[in-house]
Amino acid sequence: MGSPPTVVGVDGSAAALDAVRWAVLDAHLHRSDLVLVSAMSLPKALTGVGILPEPVVEQSRSEIRAILDEARALASRVSATAGPIGIDTVSSENPAVATLLDLSTTARMVVIATRGLGGAEQRSLGSIGFAVTTHARCPVTVVRGWSGDGLDTTHPVVVGVDGTRASAAAVALAFEEASVRSAPLTAVHSWSDADLTVGLPIRGLEWPANRPAAADQLTRMLEPHTRRHPTVSVRTVVVKDRPVQALLDHAQGAQLLVIGSHGRGGYGEMMLGSTSRSVLARAHCPVTVVPSPGRRLARITATAAADPE
Repeated sequence: MGSPPTVVGVDGSAAALDAVRWAVLDAHLHRSDLVLVSAMSLPKALTGVGILPEPVVEQSRSEIRAILDEARALASRVSATAGPIGIDTVSSENPAVATLLDLSTTARMVVIATRGLGGAEQRSLGSIGFAVTTHARCPVTVVRGWSGDGLDTTHPVVVGVDGTRASAAAVALAFEEASVRSAPLTAVHSWSDADLTVGLPIRGLEWPANRPAAADQLTRMLEPHTRRHPTVSVRTVVVKDRPVQALLDHAQGAQLLVIGSHGRGGYGEMMLGSTSRSVLARAHCPVTVVPSPGRRLARITATAAADPE
């Protein structure tokens, strides 16, 4: 198809199969092929000198083949209903994080799942998810809380807007996603990242007096995108503080939540912002994390180098 591929990490879990279902529908909307990826993560320091018995290595390879075969069969069944897409598989003997990050340089999107095992793990992203969403060169969607019944166009796409460059990239992608889904868009802007209910009131920061200016600022940030996507119905939400709770509240009825990799006061390439981490850990819908412009530029440069004219 015309778009770069959609890459999906699979590990044999039920959560990963949900991610495959979601990714097939999303890839069809974007006319993108699907690449299913699974990694063995065998320690090369051992396998390289023959310490691991060959039967152990072959057993791991066999398990990866079975995981990929199951995921491919599922993707084929879903695509038979949604519409045909190209489906390929990648089996890697490198660590999962390294494999997904390498593929992210030429992917349209990387899709991963949280492991739905209950307990504390449902409240955290996990080391693989954290590393991929922090360092990937393309948008990363973490699939959780999705029923697998299709993409309901009546449910909105929600985006967090804070005025940063990372947020601007998230807004652009959110409008694209709303447009391709024929879905409404809800843009959520928090005036302050701090909890302003704590401590003494500060003169000049009274919310009623500042709310109109915050709403106008949000409208100005969205204006270039509303002109570019005139068919997208936009609802704006401006809150005083606590952006995490505002995003989570609106994500409850969303089909997709889009956020930047870091916000006001973040450290750019070094880490996910605190808002992004909290939302990923607690949201009950798929969440797409959009990388900073610097990481996206590195992706474009790598793609151009791999495909010279």
